Amino acid sequence: MASHEMDTALVRSLERSFAHLAGDDAVIDVKELQRALGLRAEYLARRVLSVFDQDGDGVIRREEFLAGVRKLAFGSPEERLHFAFRMHDHDGDGALDRVDLVRMVTLALAEDDVSTSEAQVERLVSALLSGADSDGDGRLSFAEFEACVRRHPHLLDQMTRDEARWMAPNEELLARLEVLRGGAPRRARWPAAGWAPVVIVGVWALANVALLVAGMLQKPRAGASFDFLAQVGRATTSPIELDGALILFPVMRRLLTRLRQTWLGRFAAVDEAVEFHRIVGHTLFALCAAHGTAIVIGYVRGSKPLLVELATERALTGVALLGVFAVMWVCAWQVIRRTSRFDLFYVTHLLYVVWFILAIAHAPGLLGWTAPALAGMVVELCLRTARRGRATAIVSVLPLRSGVTRVELRPPPGFIHRPGDYLFLRVPAVARREWHPFTITSAPESTILTVHVRSLGNWTAALRRLGEARGPKSEILAHVDGPYGSPSGHVFQSRRAVLVGAGIGVTPFASILESIVLRANGRGERPATLERAHFFWLNRDQYSFEWFAALLSELGRIDGAGVLDVNIWMTGGRAGATSAGLELARELSHAAGDRDVVTGLRTKTHMGHPDWSATLEAIARAHAPETVDVYFCGPPGLARILRRASARAGMRFRQERF
Repeated sequence: MASHEMDTALVRSLERSFAHLAGDDAVIDVKELQRALGLRAEYLARRVLSVFDQDGDGVIRREEFLAGVRKLAFGSPEERLHFAFRMHDHDGDGALDRVDLVRMVTLALAEDDVSTSEAQVERLVSALLSGADSDGDGRLSFAEFEACVRRHPHLLDQMTRDEARWMAPNEELLARLEVLRGGAPRRARWPAAGWAPVVIVGVWALANVALLVAGMLQKPRAGASFDFLAQVGRATTSPIELDGALILFPVMRRLLTRLRQTWLGRFAAVDEAVEFHRIVGHTLFALCAAHGTAIVIGYVRGSKPLLVELATERALTGVALLGVFAVMWVCAWQVIRRTSRFDLFYVTHLLYVVWFILAIAHAPGLLGWTAPALAGMVVELCLRTARRGRATAIVSVLPLRSGVTRVELRPPPGFIHRPGDYLFLRVPAVARREWHPFTITSAPESTILTVHVRSLGNWTAALRRLGEARGPKSEILAHVDGPYGSPSGHVFQSRRAVLVGAGIGVTPFASILESIVLRANGRGERPATLERAHFFWLNRDQYSFEWFAALLSELGRIDGAGVLDVNIWMTGGRAGATSAGLELARELSHAAGDRDVVTGLRTKTHMGHPDWSATLEAIARAHAPETVDVYFCGPPGLARILRRASARAGMRFRQERF
């Protein structure tokens, strides 16, 4: 299919998008367009509308919408650039003068919520005119604008993707663009996390199915007739015992940390332990619910009254343990764990001790299955209690504008961590008994211990308020449990790596990046295996970069070996046609050696979202035939995208989970 054509299925998709945007009157006016684009300035919405509006009636009709999309998404480079040029040409005289450029750059920066001065805007416009105004008349003709953008083709691709997002919210247009740009989508070469998790989950699932089938095929006791519900009740017993034994191992943090440091760590799928714990937990709850339901229905159908049956010790313990499990299961949902109600998840999950006591009282045979796991958990808890007895002090609490609080601690005696490790922190002044996990952001080579805490729930918000009330240099008593290993710790076993941190998810890479550079320059604890690291940091707004920008600036200064490739993306920023002038100005300013207007770094900040499939495959090609590993910490939605893109590029994917 030629790049300017649109097939029938895509036209239907765009027609649905148009109907959604237009509403009952079947036209898109300036207010609807402004909402659809998420623009703050109505002026920019009017500029976009003027380009789509061919008959000049002040609205966009279906035919105009489809024609505009064809030019913007599937047209030739000249058509797409003309679309952006007309948007910037306020008076329609066919040239962009300084006034046009200052207006559009200022508006585009305001849309991105980037704080700048008039002097910075003038420098950007001057860089644009200096780099694109070939005849020196102080104006940009379309030919000059086109010639300059063609020297930076990635800007045109990003502009097309950015505008396509509002035209086809269901991603069909983006998928079509991927096909047109790179041919048929590639299939994953292998599971992104490797085959170990697949094999382990497969064996576990087969074991559960085998135990269920064996239970269903078991013959009734002598003289008893076959009863389906009774058979289900008996059949679920063995899988419950198996999963009850397995559910504890993935949360033994000290065991997993030791295992991760051995050669077995590569084959035991340690990085997926938390996810396996969740899978087993959901399955165990479903089995317990099925077991209890079958038994209760059997009681109802029996000859004795239901209340009499439920008054037995076995029935009471069964009802109690199912009730406890239901509370734990509901409070473990993401809607609770990822919000200010995290405390509810933390407290209710401690009920696992009650669950095991009730389960063993209900079915003593469970003890035989769970004895090794329970013994291991007792050892884990004893070590955890002993280590948690060591008190230390928070010597600095610095609240940052991004909603992140920098916490500096005095390292407890004997505390030795590795890059990417995390710890549990308890601050009695905030909550006497609550422990919360945080990634260590200082390098092992550093003499201080720092964590960066995002104000998300009640505890983290209270810590921030405590720091604000006492001042940044006020000592606060704290207790530290750890350190514990994480998937990012494997980075020093890789030769080529891609590190992706989204928002506060960048914290595992703060200490790792510092150690990478120090080791590459011979200042670390041992020679670095890692030869090249591509680092991606994604944030929604300008302020979220502030706490890590200083470290990146210092790393760029001391990275004499050139081991780091830093890529910064502001996902709340725009790279579409409305920002074409700004993006071109920023590109030319960066080429001239100026600092980035968003972060103040030498590294240019990209606007919008990366094209992960194209990006990872380009990195894979650059390092072929070497294997490249991807390390990620951030939201689950982005994890799914990266997991698929990593598999297509033939990269191993590792994700941080707590």
